[in-house]
Amino acid sequence: MSSSVFNRNLPLWYQLSQMLRSEILGGQLAAGDRVPPEVELARRHGVSVVTVRQALRALDEEGLISRQRGRGTFVTPGPHHHKELRVMGSVESVIAQQYSQETDVLEQRVVPVPPALARYFGDERELCFFRRLRRDQGMPLSYALNHVLPEYGSQIDATMLRRDPMLKIMRDILGVKLSDVQISIEAQRATQDIAGPLGVDVFSPVLFFSGVVLDMRRRVVDVAWIYYRADRFTFTLDLDVRR
Repeated sequence: MSSSVFNRNLPLWYQLSQMLRSEILGGQLAAGDRVPPEVELARRHGVSVVTVRQALRALDEEGLISRQRGRGTFVTPGPHHHKELRVMGSVESVIAQQYSQETDVLEQRVVPVPPALARYFGDERELCFFRRLRRDQGMPLSYALNHVLPEYGSQIDATMLRRDPMLKIMRDILGVKLSDVQISIEAQRATQDIAGPLGVDVFSPVLFFSGVVLDMRRRVVDVAWIYYRADRFTFTLDLDVRR
């Protein structure tokens, strides 16, 4: 029996999920293979069964495995073309990434909940909508759209929006007790609405950042859609590889 060596600065379930993910994508666990039982994985890696279940849940959500009642857990058929990169980070890193030298507030108004966001905001009928363009040395860098709960959005003014990222406004100025931010980043082609503000051609590549911000009551308080010029923005990961 051998236990894995984990980094004490990161959640155990996250590290275990990445180990298993590597085994799947690297072929050690092939499509159709049965994943070892939870108790065996817990013993092998020196963690609790609860930690194993959390790790398997993450892989299930990513579509790498399927859990079949009465049969066990199996690696789903490959190849897995669309891979998600999950990185544990801090709110501070997100706030720092959203600063720029100059921010233009293009729009600030109350709008009906867009159909694409209805699943996040439950019974809410209206949201505060903010549209901003960030520049770096005079050149467009990112185009940000935020939909915020009215109880908070009504307190936000243009001065705040020009000075600080929305996360900092929510947490440090309005005093919202935040729980976490669910982030995804993907490559897209610029539509006409996105290409114009960013100063790029239609169908040019852009990086699309989606951030869903939750408070301590697990309510979604803000959904941010930010489009970055691919020629002006670099997504960098700083990984701690110390054990």
